[in-house]
Amino acid sequence: MEGSSSMVVDSYPKKRKAEFDPEEEEEEESDGENEEPSDPKAKIEEPKAETDYYLKVPEWDVDSFNGLEYYSSPEAILSSDEEPLPEEGLEHYRIFKRQMIESKGFYGDPELKPYYHYKGICPMNLELEALTDKNFRQFWEEMVYVCLQKLNQEKDSNVELVEVVRGYYRPGPRSKSYITFMAREKPDGPLVEYQAKCMVTLDRKRHPILCRPVPAFSQF
Repeated sequence: MEGSSSMVVDSYPKKRKAEFDPEEEEEEESDGENEEPSDPKAKIEEPKAETDYYLKVPEWDVDSFNGLEYYSSPEAILSSDEEPLPEEGLEHYRIFKRQMIESKGFYGDPELKPYYHYKGICPMNLELEALTDKNFRQFWEEMVYVCLQKLNQEKDSNVELVEVVRGYYRPGPRSKSYITFMAREKPDGPLVEYQAKCMVTLDRKRHPILCRPVPAFSQF
């Protein structure tokens, strides 16, 4: 495949709750919500810095889940009226969180009903509308193309998409897709299950993050 490893999105998938990677969360956090900058120029430069951040191209073949380990926390998060969240929803969240960390974002049981999803990453039905003229299957086929384009350039390979199997989506100004698909190396290689991770930045460009065969140790 030839050409750029980034593509422009015509429109965003429908937005849901946006969250960031652990590294991005740390960058976004502040000691005080109303903290005044010591340098008056910072007030002017801050919007540009924020825009630059949302346009930042992710590093290729770097997995933000690397090094993360599951731990069971109390999850003592209350709703707006300070009533405890349903225990079943919290238990489902703990299971979903473990699955997402162990699968590096590529699998969480879609039958579970957690009160909220880990890092805002949700399983999406392939037939659900993603763009005005595309469902998630079509949207992710294009995302996989971008990732395979980069992989084939880097590895001097000839891997092609056969079929998207499932996907998980994290919305926001730096939205991410975690896609599992079947692929083969042309012309007649065996079918191999692959994973692709791709980002859409604020300027609607699609950027590959990683593309690889499903790890042999994966149980998902």
